[in-house]
This record gives sequence, C-alpha cells and structure tokens, in this order.
Amino acid sequence: MKRTLISITAAALALSSVLAFTGCGKSEQSQAETATTAAEVTTAAQAQGVIPESDVVFNYNGAKVELNTPIDDMLTAIGQANEVSSQLSCHGEGEDKTYSYNGFVVNSYPLDGKDYVMEVVVSEAGIPTSKGVAVGDPVSKVTEAYGNNYKAVGVYYSYDAGNKKSLQFLIENDTVSEIDYFYTV
Repeated sequence: MKRTLISITAAALALSSVLAFTGCGKSEQSQAETATTAAEVTTAAQAQGVIPESDVVFNYNGAKVELNTPIDDMLTAIGQANEVSSQLSCHGEGEDKTYSYNGFVVNSYPLDGKDYVMEVVVSEAGIPTSKGVAVGDPVSKVTEAYGNNYKAVGVYYSYDAGNKKSLQFLIENDTVSEIDYFYTV
C-alpha cells in the first residue's frame, strides 16, 4: 500500500522537470550569462517545488548511488549487502530485489534483463542527505534545507526532483523517521 501510494505520488510529481544549462566551450562572458540563467531557472524551479536532481543522489561513505542506474554500479560503489531478498516484480519480467545494509535498504526493479536502483530507504540516524538532514532530525530541519514547497502525502513530505525522482521524508511526531530516495518506474 505504501509503495503504491508513493508511486502514485511520485508519478504526479514527475510532471515537472528542471532545465540544465552548461557553459562548456563558451566565452567567459557567455559562461557567466549561462550561470546566471541557470541560477534563475533553479530558483524558479525551487519556487515551484522542484529540488535539484543532485539532492536525490544517495551518499554513503563517500560513494554515490543514483536512482535508475544499474544495480551493479551501486554494488561496486558501496559493496555487497548484508542480505538480499526478492519477489516477483510488479514492474516487468523478473524480480524486484531488496538489498539490506546497516541503516538502509536499496530496492531494485528489472528492465531488459538488468536490475536498476528504484529506491533507497534510510531508517537509522547517521546517514544524512546531501543537505545534512538525517533520521531523528526535527521537521523544521527538513523545511530549512529543502523549503516549504513539498507535497504532503499522508505523513510524508515529498520533494520532486523531476525525471520521475523524488526525495521523501516520513514525519512522525514532528521528527524524521525515514528518508526515501525514490524513482517512479
């Protein structure tokens, strides 16, 4: 039920996206104009409730795990899981898998014979987001870091990052009890 609700919410949130600009090969003046334009687009996107896609990259012990990338890349970056479980996939042929680590799990989905990172769920303190929010922090720290343009989905504060990705905080008693990096399949 939770995954279905999150999937529906994330699909609705995925309707908006952030434009990315690069200044490669341009003059210094042109690069400065591009940087100003990119900053304006980012500010406008944040005002509409969209966070940068870099905010939905999970960092663990210096390794990065990106949503919707091959699970093999994740395993190379952070190592083998303590436990792996699987079940028949509801996203395609094959199996959805759950890789359990100390303090978090990574869920995958199959596509064309490969497994991809669908979700990272952090359930213990000490594993902060890129902006320093961790399980056990007050809800005020979430809104200070990510703003007030979240979608309230039950007890979740959900921030859209575009490209079918979102960052979600489970709030219980005004405290973060879980952090969810989520890709809508």
